[in-house]
Amino acid sequence: MGFVRIPSAPTVPVMPANNRIAVFGPSHAAQHFTGVNAAGDVPMLFSQTTGAVHWANFLSGGRAVLEPADMVARNGEWTGPMTWNSIDYPGLMSRVDKLLATGVGHVVMVAPSANDRNAWTATQSIANLNAIIDRIVGAGMLLTILLDYPHGAAAYTNMRLSNTSASPQLDHWNAVNRWLLTLHGQRGIRVVDTPAILADFNSAEGQAAAGVTIDGLHLSTAGAYAVGRVLAREWRRLYPLGGALPFGQAERAGVVGINPAPMISNSPYFPGTGGTLGAGATGQLASGWQTQLGSGVSAAYSKVSTTAFAGRSYSDDDGPLSKDWQQITLSGTASGTGDVMILRQAVNSTIGDVLRACAEIEVDAGAAGLSGIGIYIFHSGSGQQIRAFGTPPANLADAMPSQAMAGVMRTPRWTADSNLFYLQLSAKPINGASVSATIRVRGFAAGRGL
Repeated sequence: MGFVRIPSAPTVPVMPANNRIAVFGPSHAAQHFTGVNAAGDVPMLFSQTTGAVHWANFLSGGRAVLEPADMVARNGEWTGPMTWNSIDYPGLMSRVDKLLATGVGHVVMVAPSANDRNAWTATQSIANLNAIIDRIVGAGMLLTILLDYPHGAAAYTNMRLSNTSASPQLDHWNAVNRWLLTLHGQRGIRVVDTPAILADFNSAEGQAAAGVTIDGLHLSTAGAYAVGRVLAREWRRLYPLGGALPFGQAERAGVVGINPAPMISNSPYFPGTGGTLGAGATGQLASGWQTQLGSGVSAAYSKVSTTAFAGRSYSDDDGPLSKDWQQITLSGTASGTGDVMILRQAVNSTIGDVLRACAEIEVDAGAAGLSGIGIYIFHSGSGQQIRAFGTPPANLADAMPSQAMAGVMRTPRWTADSNLFYLQLSAKPINGASVSATIRVRGFAAGRGL
C-alpha cells in the first residue's frame, strides 16, 4: 500500500521531561474525564474508572499525573478534518498545537484512527498519523500509542467493522494497527498492542472479548484496568517512585510562611482509635475520621499493621514494612448506587488554595458488588466536586476488577472555592448486588504540595 515510514529523529528522548501525561485522541481518550463538550474542552474535575492512564498511574504507585487540562480529546474526532452526519470535525491534526502547548513530558495517543474506519482508507489514516506523530516526537515528547481497540462484541454486534469489497473497514483497521506496531522502538515511541489485551481471538469480525467494553467500542472499567496494568509496567521503568504521599502529621502548617505548600487535612496515617462511627459501622476507626455509610452497605473497621499481610512501603518494594493502616471490610446488599462514604473528614481551606488529595490504597482479591472505590472531594456551600476514580453514569452496574490491587490514588488539582470541604473515600455499590470488599488506606490527605 506504499506506507510512508517516519524518518529517524536527530535526538530520541530516553526519559520524559516531567511526570505529566497528556491523553490525546477521540472519545476513547475523552473517557478519562467526564464533561467533554463539543469543542473538546473538559470542564469537570472528575477522573473516571474507564481511563487506562488513571489505572497506570494508580497501579504504579502514583508515579505520574494526568490533569483535565492536559487531555486533548474530542468525541467523534477523526485524524484529519471531516464532516460526518452533518457534524464538522476539525481533526486531531488541528489539536496538535494545543497538545504541544501543554508542556507535558509524555503523550499517550489513544485509538488514534478509531473513527477513520467509518469511511477512510488505511493510506489516508497513515498519512495523517505520520504528520501528527512527527510533530509530537519532534517536540521532544515521549510518545506511547494505544492501538485502536477491537470494534464490536458478542453483545454489541452492531459495532463490528464491516469487511466486504464495498466496505473493507476491518482490513483497513488491521493495516493501520499493523503499521503502527512497526513504529515501536523508533524515536522513543512505544506502541501498546491493545487488541492483544482486549480481543476475542476467535472472532473473524475482530470484535472485543466479553466485558472489556461498555458498548462494543469504549472501554469498561475492567477493560481500562487490563490496559492500565500493561502501561503500569512501563511507568515503573520511566518514572521514579516517591513524593506522592504526605510526610505525616508534621507536614501540617506550622510557622506561617516557611512552608508554602502544607498539608491542610489531619491524621493521614490513621493514628489512635478515637474516630466517630456512624450508622452501619462497627469496630475501630482512627482519630480524626468519621463515616457516613448508606445504600444498604455496612462496614467493620479495624486498625492493622502490614505485618499481618506482608505489605511493604509504597516507596520501596523491598523496603521496610509500613504500619498504621485503616482497614475497612464492607458487606451488605446494595439498595442503590449512592456514594458510601467509608472515610470522611471535614477540612478547612482558604478560597483560592490550589490543592490535591491522595491516598495509598490496597484492595484484597475477591471484591464484589462495587463499581468503584475513589477519592471524592465535596466543597460545602459551593457544591464543587472533585473525584479520582469516579464511576461514569453508564458504568454504575459495571463491576470493578476483583483482582487484588494496590497503588497510590491522586485527584486532579483543584482550586478551593469555599472555606470548607470534605475529604472522603467513596465506595460506589451496584444496585441490588451483594457487597463484599476489604480495603486498607494510609497516607490519605489533602494539601497544597501533594
